[in-house]
Amino acid sequence: MYTADGEHYLVVDAQVHAWDASPHNQAGPAGEDFATDLLRRHRELDGSAVPLPEVERVTEDGLARDVFGEGCVDRAVLQPVVLGELFVLGFSPVAWHAELAGRMPGKFVLSGELDPDAGQPGARGIAAKVRRWDLRGLTFCESRHPGGRMRLSESWLRRVLARGGQAGAGVVHLGVTPSARPAPWLRWRAATGQRSVGGAPRLPSWAEPVRSGSALPVRTRPVERVASAGFDVAQFRELATALPRTSFVLGAGCLPSEQLCRLARLPNVHVVLTEILPWTSSLEFGRAFGELLLAYGPERLLFGSGYPLVRPGKLVRQLADYRFPDELRGRYRDLDVDARRAVLGGNAARLYGIEGGRLAPEVSARRG
Repeated sequence: MYTADGEHYLVVDAQVHAWDASPHNQAGPAGEDFATDLLRRHRELDGSAVPLPEVERVTEDGLARDVFGEGCVDRAVLQPVVLGELFVLGFSPVAWHAELAGRMPGKFVLSGELDPDAGQPGARGIAAKVRRWDLRGLTFCESRHPGGRMRLSESWLRRVLARGGQAGAGVVHLGVTPSARPAPWLRWRAATGQRSVGGAPRLPSWAEPVRSGSALPVRTRPVERVASAGFDVAQFRELATALPRTSFVLGAGCLPSEQLCRLARLPNVHVVLTEILPWTSSLEFGRAFGELLLAYGPERLLFGSGYPLVRPGKLVRQLADYRFPDELRGRYRDLDVDARRAVLGGNAARLYGIEGGRLAPEVSARRG
């Protein structure tokens, strides 16, 4: 329970990962490249010159220290992604998450995964898995690499998600994955051909890891084979409309902000803020956050850290204390205590059936 200015906040981190990217699990150079890029991304986002050993392999001690200890997090939602083509035993499989949850009772909510490469055959038995591991959600990407794509308009996908919801997994996460990509607004500008002022930010020297036994820096290009951003908006709109009892959670960087805000017309769509929270000190964050607040209201936004890429403690403190910069004060109103309480944990607690969840009584982030 996080306390600030005499107010107590239930904190639910809606995006935490427990993975194993260590050398013994890497399936050749592609797995090594992906693991190396995660380390580089952690050093850029977390802002610490001392990297977490958990970036390579998440441990119980690391979770207890960085998420539930200093991080002030009460409950965390473990988001899986197997990536069997990059990691021999799987990168972040549900079975391992279930073992962690058993050893750390009362700390985790589990989500399952639909593999876009496996299609309908890979989704068989999903209801049994939901009941076996008490999964509260299902995570998938429309595509993971050019060779595999899951069309959101497939009728079998609707049936699978409906069966999963009936079994207890009533939350569907789309575009909620470990990200080694740059800030969302940089990607949006690049996609539309716009130039960002000053170009892409140059990484500091300590963010360029050196391969063991060599003086040459490791390649820092992003690994494009994993979880491409975005999806077919029209197909998603049909899917969300066809499943009104299912709550969909989208990543804040999975679509350009205008498209993402238009999806707020669907009452069962929510947004997890993971991809934009590391930039709370920037004006770009204020604009993106403000527009999401106007579109979704604080009752449909979720806090997420993406741990171990970023330790949640700093993000919790920054969001609890956030005030819009002077340039945006006339456009957006600062959150009140109830709205902060909803975003930090109340909304996720309500979605995942965690005790203590409640809606913000009123939306207090509209334009003045």
